[in-house]
Amino acid sequence: MARLQLPATQPTTHPLLTHVAHQACRSTTSAAVAITRSAAAPDDHELLAAAGDVDALGELSVPDRAVLDRGGLVVARDSACALLPLGDGAAAWGALTLLRPGMRRGRVLHETLDDLATLATEALRAAEAERRLAETLEASVGSLATLLGLRDGYTGRHSDTVVDLCEGVARRVGVTGAEMAHLHIAAHLHDLGKIGVPDQILHKPGPLDDAEWSIMREHPVWGAYALESIPGFEEAALAVRHHHERWDGTGYPDGLAAEAIPIGARVIAVCDAYEAMTSHRPYREALPDPVARERIVAGTGSHFDPAVVWGLLDALASAT
Repeated sequence: MARLQLPATQPTTHPLLTHVAHQACRSTTSAAVAITRSAAAPDDHELLAAAGDVDALGELSVPDRAVLDRGGLVVARDSACALLPLGDGAAAWGALTLLRPGMRRGRVLHETLDDLATLATEALRAAEAERRLAETLEASVGSLATLLGLRDGYTGRHSDTVVDLCEGVARRVGVTGAEMAHLHIAAHLHDLGKIGVPDQILHKPGPLDDAEWSIMREHPVWGAYALESIPGFEEAALAVRHHHERWDGTGYPDGLAAEAIPIGARVIAVCDAYEAMTSHRPYREALPDPVARERIVAGTGSHFDPAVVWGLLDALASAT
């Protein structure tokens, strides 16, 4: 029998899995139901969704794969379990396990459990597909960030710092869920377009002239163009395109103003400016932190979203 790994908090899972778990609990009047996936250790199962008496989950155990393979279902004295094959090889499988089902044993329980297992299998396959897609997207972000770091070491390090700051600020202004995921990507890759900026401009040890600035100002557009063709990166591409817009509408590339600027871009704008001010550049020393904060505050309502400025100051205060 496999052990059930109980997380410290309620597992975050695909909503279909949670729905199937609750449906299984109701239709079989079980004390508790768990949908699990085989973990790295062969004797462990990872809890993906649960319903019923969560405190009773510790009593659950999952039959070995070999036992379930004989018929797909195992009904014991105080539990019942169904195999959930994922179709990705012998190592990829899950289980739907019921604790103390109130439904009478026999053909009805077997038929009901078989139907529930079909639903749970499809839900688990959907959850696994989304998990693999998320892993692929994260790997893509990492690869592009690495490429940016190779092109310009400062820009790569700068982006890593901006990511941490952006996530703290974003939480304070109400960014959650999918918006936070898009912001995470955009913060990592907001300067991706600098890959297209010529070396003599990107590495110039001094201020840029007007012609050079006209080229440098294209980098948000180039970065967004590179990202928007990747499925799942469309919202992140918008934040990248607009992270040099200004609250008063005088920024670039499109002159958006106020809340017409995507929230992710507004967060990146503030964090990007603060991190740039407090970092050493070839043409100037880093500014002291109090001076950088004063300059950010001075730009409130003209350059920066006032709510995001408050979020930055609160995040910095919490970090000290």
